[in-house]
Amino acid sequence: MSTVIRTGLACMLLASASASASAQAPDPAPAPVAQTQGTADAGTTFKRWDTNNDGSLSGAEFGAGWREVQAVNTLRNLRDNFAAKDADRNGTLDDAEYLKLDLVRKAGAAAPTMATFDADRNRSLDFKEYVGLVAALAKPKP
Repeated sequence: MSTVIRTGLACMLLASASASASAQAPDPAPAPVAQTQGTADAGTTFKRWDTNNDGSLSGAEFGAGWREVQAVNTLRNLRDNFAAKDADRNGTLDDAEYLKLDLVRKAGAAAPTMATFDADRNRSLDFKEYVGLVAALAKPKP
């Protein structure tokens, strides 16, 4: 496959991935690169992913860029899930909301208490604490 065709295909993929990544809601933590660029322009994304500036994407460059997009999409999904479970829309999850989380319900009696993830001990989980909960409970069992 010629470089022009590969570049065109990569640009189409990048446009699609970058467009979805740019819709990310603001995050209080440092934003991933895909967010901070603020563009769905495939050419800009291609240039950013082409870290050695040789006009083509190596497998490693494409892989790194794609992982960045996946991370942004994962963060968006986590934000959407958090917002859906925050019934009173106060930006935190209380005990009752915690008990309704799918991961907690699936864990059943083995689920850790909310206090396990409540780092600031305010009896609720903010988004960062929720991400810690998901990371802990979503780990595959050995």
